Amino acid sequence: MTHTGNATRAPHVRAMVRGHRGRFAVSYVFQVIGGVAPLFQVLLLRAVVDGLIEGRTGTAQAFGQIAAMAGLGLLGVWSTWAASVTATAAAGRVIADLRSAMFRRLTTMPIHFYTTVRPGAVVSRVTNDVNGAEEMYTSVIPVVVSSVTTIATSLVIVAFVDPRLVLLLVVVPIAIAYVRKAEARINELIGRSFEVTKDLASTAETFVSRDGAVLARQNGQTAREQATFQERSAALAGLSTGISRAAATSGASYGTAFVLITAGALAMGVWLVTEQDVTVGSVILIVLYLQQLQAPVQRLLNTRYPRMRSSIALDRVEAVLAARPTRERPDGARAPGTAGTAPGDATAAGGRTGATPALRTRDLRFRYPPVSAYSIDGLSHAGDALSIPWLPMVGLSGDDGVRHVGGGREGTGDALDGIDLTVGRGEVVAVVGSSGAGKSTLATVIAGLVDADSGVVEVDGRPLADLDEQQRAGLIAYIPQDPYVLHASVRENLRYARPDATDEELLAVCEQVALGDLVRGLDDGLDAVIGEKGHRLSGGERQRLAIARAALRRPALVVLDEPTAHLDTATERHVRAAMSTLFDGAGVVMIAHRLSTVRDADRIVVLEHGRVAQEGPHDELAAVAGGGYRRLLDAGAMGRE
Repeated sequence: MTHTGNATRAPHVRAMVRGHRGRFAVSYVFQVIGGVAPLFQVLLLRAVVDGLIEGRTGTAQAFGQIAAMAGLGLLGVWSTWAASVTATAAAGRVIADLRSAMFRRLTTMPIHFYTTVRPGAVVSRVTNDVNGAEEMYTSVIPVVVSSVTTIATSLVIVAFVDPRLVLLLVVVPIAIAYVRKAEARINELIGRSFEVTKDLASTAETFVSRDGAVLARQNGQTAREQATFQERSAALAGLSTGISRAAATSGASYGTAFVLITAGALAMGVWLVTEQDVTVGSVILIVLYLQQLQAPVQRLLNTRYPRMRSSIALDRVEAVLAARPTRERPDGARAPGTAGTAPGDATAAGGRTGATPALRTRDLRFRYPPVSAYSIDGLSHAGDALSIPWLPMVGLSGDDGVRHVGGGREGTGDALDGIDLTVGRGEVVAVVGSSGAGKSTLATVIAGLVDADSGVVEVDGRPLADLDEQQRAGLIAYIPQDPYVLHASVRENLRYARPDATDEELLAVCEQVALGDLVRGLDDGLDAVIGEKGHRLSGGERQRLAIARAALRRPALVVLDEPTAHLDTATERHVRAAMSTLFDGAGVVMIAHRLSTVRDADRIVVLEHGRVAQEGPHDELAAVAGGGYRRLLDAGAMGRE
């Protein structure tokens, strides 16, 4: 997992902040001016009071000093306003950069990373955590700069007026120490509230969902879950009340301490005036400074919890930014298995056309990495990775924290163990095998979603490992068993693959995959919004929509993972016939379990333990007694013949 330390040591966050340091510097200058200007007002007041008492100041001069005090007050007010505006603008740019950088990183993580997180957790990290980090730059740091400047300047001015008066300010730390004692109780309550909030959110996320609601109702546990939620909600309310009470008590104690300090300062000031050579104006100055010091000291104390929250949020942001995206290689280094292979060098093998094959793999090997290699602290779930239907998963066990469930020789953990496969242009190859044989792993590797550990994968004669995302997308179409459908219109879903497709092309491809009647039956036709994850469509309709979307790309290689799993027999025949036209000239690799899907393939590849065990047409493989394909048929794994 990615490990990060304190936010102040977070290199990625600091790098983005440095890009806006000029704006922050301007805001801090305004903060200093806004904090210091009122202090010089008090100096002028001292001059007015002492001058009038001693008869050294005339009316005109006093009014001039009062006007100067008003000017300083206005300078402080508008400098504080300017500091707030500039700090907020700078922080807004930083937060926008952080959010964009997080999104870039999260969308380029290894594909297996997405099995370790729940969507809600990712959304919270990109929104709540980034927004929480903003407080550091709009509130915490500006308050620290302004308050520390005010306190330090006050000490300097008092020492300049009369060093003996500095002794009066020594009582300020006494008030701070008293208040800090109350924070232990507040910290305890906050820690408990975090735990209760986490449990509350977990309950809501689990049972305010279709699957959770079905689980609770089927087992008669809805009332129990409601009672549990109510109990935790009441506990959180009690903790919130306790925190507010403790904070209010701390604030009242702090205010009481400063009242007593001010009264003591007045008493000492009277003694200094009567017994020592100290002017009345100097006593007024120290009393006003004590009053003015109360606010910055209180603000400093109040930054403790925002600073804590922001630091945690920044750590969580840094954890994402520091995570390693999809496999990176040093500049100039070739991908595994590509040495000596250039685009277009591949020779035809096994294809119908004699041209460059759509797909060729040589000695292809892949082993699932441990979960820690692609997870993020605080975001990824500890324990087993979550299940995604089309993506083979790894669980936790063993010394490396991983249990490999793919194929390969026993003990090696190789999900793919030396796969050699060629698919010609226009050829349809069905890949079959028992659970865990490596079928879906092979699909994700040849589709370019996962990089192989070693070996060669060439699509249309081009080494896949040398191609970027855009180049891979131009060559390969991948259709999983449960395709994702956008919360958008039919048109937008189809054009996601090819933005320049015309409505005529969209309607034509819909007809070919038996979606024409559905589109015509929708009130808005192609403009009809099909809902979050396509809830207005059946499983078969979503699958056909994905096939239509893939067909618009005109790929060189089509990888389908159980493409007709949700289709009835009649629709399956229609779609299979349409695919032969839609993907004419492309190589097609199908991960299949239905005999009706497999038997019409040009070639069937049987995988066992991550290796090719058999290869050939249906009739030939079915006739081999004791062969892997025959065993699948006899076990009913391929359905009825």
